[in-house]
Amino acid sequence: MLAQIQREIAQDPYYRNNFDNDGQRFIAWYLRRVLLRDDAQTRDDITDGPNDKEIDAVIVDEEDQRIVVIQGKFITAGQVDGGPIQEVLTAWLRLQKLDSLQKDCNERLKKKIEAIRTALDEDYRVEFELLTTGTLTQAAQADLKAFAEQVSEFEDLSASLHLIDTEMLTARLAEAENTVLPSLEHTVTLDPAKVVNTLFPSANTIIAMLPLTECLKFPGITDGRLFAKNVRQSLGSNNKVNRALKRTIHGERVRDFMFYHNGITAICNSMTLSADRTKLTLKGVSVVNGCQSLSTIYTCSERVRAPEAKDAHILFRFYEIKDRAFGDHISINTNSQSAVKQRDLRSNDRVMVGLKKAFETRYPSGAFLTKRGEMAPEDKVKAPEFVMDASSFGKCVMAWHCQRPNICKR
Repeated sequence: MLAQIQREIAQDPYYRNNFDNDGQRFIAWYLRRVLLRDDAQTRDDITDGPNDKEIDAVIVDEEDQRIVVIQGKFITAGQVDGGPIQEVLTAWLRLQKLDSLQKDCNERLKKKIEAIRTALDEDYRVEFELLTTGTLTQAAQADLKAFAEQVSEFEDLSASLHLIDTEMLTARLAEAENTVLPSLEHTVTLDPAKVVNTLFPSANTIIAMLPLTECLKFPGITDGRLFAKNVRQSLGSNNKVNRALKRTIHGERVRDFMFYHNGITAICNSMTLSADRTKLTLKGVSVVNGCQSLSTIYTCSERVRAPEAKDAHILFRFYEIKDRAFGDHISINTNSQSAVKQRDLRSNDRVMVGLKKAFETRYPSGAFLTKRGEMAPEDKVKAPEFVMDASSFGKCVMAWHCQRPNICKR
């Protein structure tokens, strides 16, 4: 991989003409070849240089609602110590004080601050990527684990940290190039009483309840190959949803895990169920929905193996798919649900519903909107003359035009 990166950078004048050093060119290569950023986006993304505040590149991804912060270490050989991980920690701390960061950082990063602030206000997740062509020392690996635990406990700015080393680079580049990685094969042990096998015209399907310990046996979790066809890769164990999964696994109600979880969806090229229904052999298997769950379960392996979790199960859906396009549609649609956030629940509690009713009773030509809610279809037929937005703490939001200036002084 290192030789390929060096060769491609040397052969393409774009890197030489736009970036000052090998470190920047390495990050630019990753942005273009792996994350598929275009030339203009790549130049805009890179913030490396004097006063970069340990932030080499930033992507505000509106489509996936995430902020990607990249710290790159391009080395030709050898190992990487704990220094880069400390730099990621420094970047994480600085993102919590954007006003101070904007005063001291370089011009490239200053241009990113407003976009970062807006994204954080909209609850975008933050993903730190430590990008390197080297390998971590044992001490650095310990630091990586400690940092992941530290950010997982911090509520104000949740973040995840991904190590993008040579192995992960190879897998991600193959995915970006749509290259077929070596096919994964795996045999799952089943309880015949917890299996349903149904043949549909478009796919053979098996629905099974598996013990959590069976999840630990799947290949390709650590290097991401199991999730090659998943539109969303692992977010780490530190985002809010995955922290909640960890709390359930480590909690007293771990045996009820299945009732709190939507299940895992996996597709494969072929699958064979044994005559006694105790073995399911999968060829070309890929998890298209459930990457976060499997990754989190894997990080809780000791707890999953504990006696307290012996009755904990998870629902699996296995689909034998011959049509690749159909498989892609399954991946996209099973990952299209909108997350339910605490403010969604708050926006529909009794207090907010009462405020909405009182406001719209007094002002029939107005509408009271909550932060995440939408207007009912009947309210959209005729645009209200003015709107009260609950998130503005009583200040009128002029989403349309106000026709009552003498009455509404807000």
